[in-house]
Amino acid sequence: MEAGAVLRHGATGSGAETARPQVKRLLARGAPLAAFLALWQWAAWVPISFNFPTPWQTVVALAELLGSGALLQASATSLQSLVLGFGAAILIGVPLGLLMGVVRGVGRVARVYLDLLIALPTAALIPLVILSFGINVVSSAVIIFVFSAPFITMNAYGGVRDTRPRLVEMARAFGASWGKLFTRIVLPSALPMILAGLRLGLSRAFLGLIVAELLLSPFGLGKLIMNSRSMFEHDKMFATVAWTLVLAGIALAVLARLEARLLRWRAA
Repeated sequence: MEAGAVLRHGATGSGAETARPQVKRLLARGAPLAAFLALWQWAAWVPISFNFPTPWQTVVALAELLGSGALLQASATSLQSLVLGFGAAILIGVPLGLLMGVVRGVGRVARVYLDLLIALPTAALIPLVILSFGINVVSSAVIIFVFSAPFITMNAYGGVRDTRPRLVEMARAFGASWGKLFTRIVLPSALPMILAGLRLGLSRAFLGLIVAELLLSPFGLGKLIMNSRSMFEHDKMFATVAWTLVLAGIALAVLARLEARLLRWRAA
């Protein structure tokens, strides 16, 4: 009996010890959100120049926008621009970055222009985009591309340049062809940096999406934000911003899950 009690006590203690790190992890993740909501609620109580909505008012406005279908329709339009712009950034940026890393002459020339494009305030290009493409989904996609493609390209370039020279020399010593050298050594070595560039590029793509739609698009989430602001419906404006953050968080989480799967071999 005593031995059984000791075993049960040990099992209970072990379970409690296992649960403690999980509780601490949940508290660590939830504390910033709780602090943010508390600060938001406090800001809503302080009298300022406009009607600052509370978190609950924002949730109610979000439910109204979802129920009316306006938010879903705006999201569909915005995501169309996002897929076009970010997809083009991946299809062009990753191969260009790999080419820059493999062919040094291309890397030296292209890096100068990419550095300039990164340093340039991208919003300054919007008038040029309007003149070239008009005000439509394509113009929004072009701005998203300009916001995200340089970072994707530079990360792919950096991943190739960070490949360990000794691995390349060993592969050449064993008579590996250029194709095998690229697919077996260079590309796997550059993959973590490429995926990190995609995450950074996706964050930049959402930023470009909102900038484009605030300034030139007659539709989408950015336009919904501007319309709510002009109508002094600040709860709906905050709800649209919160919904955009949710969409960005979901997209980044999906990309992080994909990254974990693709890099599973590194842990092994």
